[in-house]
Amino acid sequence: MSSSQGLDDWTFPSTEEESASILDGPSLHVTHLDARPSSQEDVLKLSVTPKHKSIGIRSDTSWTSACVTILASDLPESFENNTSAVDVTVALDISGSMQGQKLQDCITTLESMLRALGPIDRFGLITFGSEASVVVPAALMTKKSKKAALRKIKALRTKGCTNLSGGLTLAWQEMMLIDSPNPVRSVFLLTDGQANEGITSTPELVNLVKSFNANPDHEALARMSISESNVNGIPTAIALDHKNAPVSLFCFGYGSGHNSDMLRSISQATPGGAYYFVENDSDVSTAFGDAMGGILSVMAQSAVLKISVPPAAAAIGVKIRDIHHDAKVDRGNGLFTVSLGDFYAEESRDVLLDLNLSNVPSDTPVPHFQASLSYMDILNTRTAVAGPVECSIARPDCNEVSEMDMHVESQWLRVCTVRELESADLEAQQLGVGPALERLERAANLIQDSPAYMAGNGLSRALESNIQQVREGFQSERSYQSRGGHSSKNVFCSLKNQRGMASSKTSTGPYQTKRKKAMASKFAPTV
Repeated sequence: MSSSQGLDDWTFPSTEEESASILDGPSLHVTHLDARPSSQEDVLKLSVTPKHKSIGIRSDTSWTSACVTILASDLPESFENNTSAVDVTVALDISGSMQGQKLQDCITTLESMLRALGPIDRFGLITFGSEASVVVPAALMTKKSKKAALRKIKALRTKGCTNLSGGLTLAWQEMMLIDSPNPVRSVFLLTDGQANEGITSTPELVNLVKSFNANPDHEALARMSISESNVNGIPTAIALDHKNAPVSLFCFGYGSGHNSDMLRSISQATPGGAYYFVENDSDVSTAFGDAMGGILSVMAQSAVLKISVPPAAAAIGVKIRDIHHDAKVDRGNGLFTVSLGDFYAEESRDVLLDLNLSNVPSDTPVPHFQASLSYMDILNTRTAVAGPVECSIARPDCNEVSEMDMHVESQWLRVCTVRELESADLEAQQLGVGPALERLERAANLIQDSPAYMAGNGLSRALESNIQQVREGFQSERSYQSRGGHSSKNVFCSLKNQRGMASSKTSTGPYQTKRKKAMASKFAPTV
């Protein structure tokens, strides 16, 4: 589909008088899977890096760290304006507190969402106040469907309280009613308040969301033993028809009155989910645009990393001590798998691990572990495998240790920073902002004193900047309640997931991609 054809699809104002002004805006429409050429290049690249390439066997060091890095490619030049087809439903809070400019900004943002979707994408809209209602049933966004959806969006009005669970359930039901779903499936939930009708407790809401994605195919994949897998030992039961592909939940907390603990928790209960803190009215468009820029550039799904110690390495003392990732599974005999979910274009993700070193002298590098990856290649609609790649470390008969790798060091700092940010947030809630500020200061000092920071490493510098950003919101109990607590959750979710989650035009972070930035910019209201 050409760009001019895409522009013709953006012709759905509710009145003839509005037609010219809307058509004058930039077209966000793009071509999709059925119209693009094929590219058989690997979309995910796999590499391993030890913290030290050589560690003398007579040194005081008996264990070390290493990074497994997965890098998603950008869309090839021939794919420059292409994306994966998506299904997205929006659950929008229309309780009384959303009246006025808040609702108007949401209406403008939904218009931008429609503009970004093509005729093989689906869009649905659920609203919830005291009751939840299907306003726009999930449907392909043809020219006719867009016109009908826009008329209903422009007619939205506020009413009632906040039955969040009702809105969320209806949004998921719309997804489940789709007979032939697209490969990328997401629910966007926006609320400015506390859940005060229906299911209201965070643990119950988390269980509700988990139940939405629980189906026999997913459970069978989770239970699959290594002996039932492919030759590399990685589960390959990825449905090519996408019928049972999990749905990601993107939560947008609007203003200071929402429950950020709950929104973060339910978003993280889904693969690829994210929490955004929308501090100001106009930021809702930027946040939605950032999320849309991600789901419209999905390169891979269902990525599973396998890390294993070869028997020969295990025989000379090599052992994995820990893998710093919440989704690790210890399968015994030195074998671990880590579920990494989906990857957007240009995203990179690191898995940091600690391991005991070989106890046998060797001037030549000794293989300590190997890594391999299986995933669904969304760009080419196929299953794919990367690796295996080996991580080797020399063990010369001396006490010398080679130069530290700054990338591995910066990833250790990232893991520490996430832990300290989460702990500081809990301390602020339970003990007040004083102890939390002290913890944040110690975390900043740890980074500033690190070799990576002193060497000018980009991630280390970004981590220190993120901590200072969080500290600004912890200066008083009032500032913590109004923005600091919400902002800190946005920051540590981004660092933990290694994914950009820009909530405003001024948001910065080490994991933002150019495609997310570009879509956020297109969604931003013009002055």
